[in-house]
Parts: sequence; C-alpha cells; structure tokens
Amino acid sequence: MSQQREVSREMQNAFVDGQLDAADWTALVERMGSDEALRRELCELRTLKDMVKGAYADARPRRAAPAADRRGWARVAGLALVFALAGWLTHDATERIGAAAALHGVAASGLVVHVASSRGEVVDTALQEVEDYLSDARAAGRKVHVEIVANQTGLDILRAGKSAYAKQLERLRATYPNLTYVACHQTADRLSEQGVKVKLLPGVHFAPTALDEIVKRMQQGWVYIRA
Repeated sequence: MSQQREVSREMQNAFVDGQLDAADWTALVERMGSDEALRRELCELRTLKDMVKGAYADARPRRAAPAADRRGWARVAGLALVFALAGWLTHDATERIGAAAALHGVAASGLVVHVASSRGEVVDTALQEVEDYLSDARAAGRKVHVEIVANQTGLDILRAGKSAYAKQLERLRATYPNLTYVACHQTADRLSEQGVKVKLLPGVHFAPTALDEIVKRMQQGWVYIRA
C-alpha cells in the first residue's frame, strides 16, 4: 500500500475489523504514526463501530457464549508472533492478556493494554492478567513496562469518584512502579460536552486520544493488546 495514496473508507473499515493482510496492516500503522488526521478518523470509526456493536448486544437477550467461541491460548500466541514485528496486536476482550508473555522472546520495549469497556468481566480479567504478567516478570528478573490506556466506557475505571477499581489500581501502581495509566482526552471531552465533569485518579495522565498513545508506543517497539 503506497503511503501517498488516500486511505479509502473500505481500507479503514478493513483495518478496524482486522481484515487487512500483514503488509497493508503494517504500512497503514506506519502511516498513522505521522498522519494525525488518519489516526483521528480511525479512532472515530472504531468508536462508532464499538457503539453500534454495544447497542446491538444490549438489544439481544443475554446468553452465555459457547466455550467453542472463545479463542484459545495457542491461537493467541500464534497471532502474537505474526504481528509482533509489525508492532501491532489485536485481540477481543475474551482473550487473556497474560498471553503477552508469549511475546517475551520477541524484541519489545513494553506492553500497552487497551481497555475500552468498563464491564466487570473485561476489567477484572485485564487487571488480573496484567498483575500476573508483572509478577512473573519480576520473579524472572525481567524488566518490563506495562501501560493501561483507557477510552470509551473504559475511562470510568480511571475516574475519581466513579471507578470501582481505584484501590486496586493504586495497589498495583505502588507494587509495580513500571505500570502506568493513561486516559483518553477525546473521551473526556465528549463527556464534558454532555455536562459530565471528568476527574482522574491520582497518578493518571491524559493522552490526546487512546489511538495517539497506542501508536506512539508501537513506534517505540511496544506490543499492543486490546483487553
């Protein structure tokens, strides 16, 4: 994919849906690093798709997902190895963040965990797996960096007076100084437009958008996982 060519809506949709081949995926990620307008377009497209998906899910009767629908550890590790050199890794919320340990043999400066939902099952799993990963790395004498980036409803876990995880996040940060929390300013701005005042937990800082922060980390050699 030429970096001079306009990125079509079809290609943007394919990127967000994880349907591009490895070469086009890598080229688009590299272009995102220097194209702020493209980053914002893709961020807005992802937000729109997630909102539609969430509304559809809320409208359907609740039922447990069959075990066969959940991707296994072997597939997670396989995808990690395929995309690690491109600096981009995508997973659904049902996939365990601890699978990032499989990437340790691949050159990586850190792990950025994207939390876009405040659902208990998503956040509980994400935080537990992040803690397990950091604990295992410390026990093995490995120096690793982990950053949790939150946007959309996931921002709630980083909001003072709103988060149900404030004490847990504080404990994790005190235990692992190499763990940081980043909030999406774009999400906060949208809440402000609705009259909602956003105050972050101590030690949390803003990035212009979640996508800006993720792209920055990928350019630094970090591995991305969506919780």
